Amino acid sequence: MPRLPFSVSHCVSGFDAVRLRPWGARLCGFSETLPGSVQRLEVAQPQVKLVIGLASPYGLAANGREQRCQAFVVSRPAAPVIVEQSGVHSCIEVELPPWAAYRLFQGDSQVLASPWLDLPELWGAAVGLLVEALEENPCWTSRLLRVESFLVERLQNSRRDVPPMVRLAWEELQRSGGCIPIHHLSERAGCSGRHFASRFKAHLGQGPKACARHLRFARAQQLLESRPALELVHVAMLCGYSDQSHFSREFQAFAGCSPGAYARGGWATIPGKPASLLEG
Repeated sequence: MPRLPFSVSHCVSGFDAVRLRPWGARLCGFSETLPGSVQRLEVAQPQVKLVIGLASPYGLAANGREQRCQAFVVSRPAAPVIVEQSGVHSCIEVELPPWAAYRLFQGDSQVLASPWLDLPELWGAAVGLLVEALEENPCWTSRLLRVESFLVERLQNSRRDVPPMVRLAWEELQRSGGCIPIHHLSERAGCSGRHFASRFKAHLGQGPKACARHLRFARAQQLLESRPALELVHVAMLCGYSDQSHFSREFQAFAGCSPGAYARGGWATIPGKPASLLEG
């Protein structure tokens, strides 16, 4: 298992973003001191994530594309993203469901279709001013409240929203871990399967089947992290895969490595998975 000594990590969780509850958002702060450069493997997730860095920018790489970003949005990439960090850094992370991201970004289709996008390119100078204000305030609670207010204002001022049937369908898919049959969702929505899938993809950037794949993978990933000794055949069964072979193929597609390698891999002193898992 790769080791990286003398690192210090601190996560500020448990912050209750009351005003963001209607949009299902979650905020947390994270600070870390690393003795050198670290490349983490960030696998695809069903939620959309905003990362607002407060120190050195992040290096991002996926599918031959590379970029350095201070603040960015990651929107359910189909393949893993490598994130490079070094030294002292801290950030605020925001997770929100894709229907809320659609509203937050005014229905901008590129947000839900790109592996990541630079937030200043989307929101302009407001992002830089937010980062400056956060860096000047050492109190994590005040920082999180500032980000909460920033996002609430944008959500309230947005004129774009997903149809209720699309939001309800996504929530049902989420509750089932991606295992509810898609035709059940279209029947409950009262429309044909083709029309339902078209509306779903137009607003969430993915069709319902692709979304279900993300959700099944996310559940499997969480099981492997919390119970790494669990047999893969049991993980496949619990997450709704037809068999272990199907599970392994799907996991490889999203994570870039086998489920067994993912379960075993990791650093001894810092959280996360090393990008070296992709070398196989």
